[in-house]
Amino acid sequence: MKDNKSPGVDGIPPKLLLEIVEQISIPLVTVFNLSLEEGIVPLEWKEANVIPLFKKGSRNKSENYRPLSLTSVICKLLERLIKDHLVDFLVKNKLINPSQHGFLKARSCLTNMLCFLEDVTKWVDEGSPVDIIYLDFKKACDKMPHQRLLLKLKAHGIGMV
Repeated sequence: MKDNKSPGVDGIPPKLLLEIVEQISIPLVTVFNLSLEEGIVPLEWKEANVIPLFKKGSRNKSENYRPLSLTSVICKLLERLIKDHLVDFLVKNKLINPSQHGFLKARSCLTNMLCFLEDVTKWVDEGSPVDIIYLDFKKACDKMPHQRLLLKLKAHGIGMV
């Protein structure tokens, strides 16, 4: 956990958790296990402070900002533990396709691109026809109907602050 991140609605910064890790680890394990066993996430963990994060361009235009949700650091910790265990399980049981590069250690967009380039080079060398389609999802979320998304989140009991 990085200690320089901002706290969520609960106001608990990661630095505090790191400083009291020995005192808080057993109570956190108890809360995490209870949450997983009962399938219930505390409401406080679902809340977020949404702040604008500047992307680029003029600071006077709202489209040059993206929303950033500051959620509970404790909930992020639980999410990270679940993700790590899930990925470990998938890797150990060879349930992830070798072409998958996201969320895996020592793999990235760069390694994905290099593997792709190697495949295309091999096909071209063999004389096989190669067609490539590029999709740019950079502005995909800008086109999303945000009000409809918020209504759907509320309908599923996901609170927004």
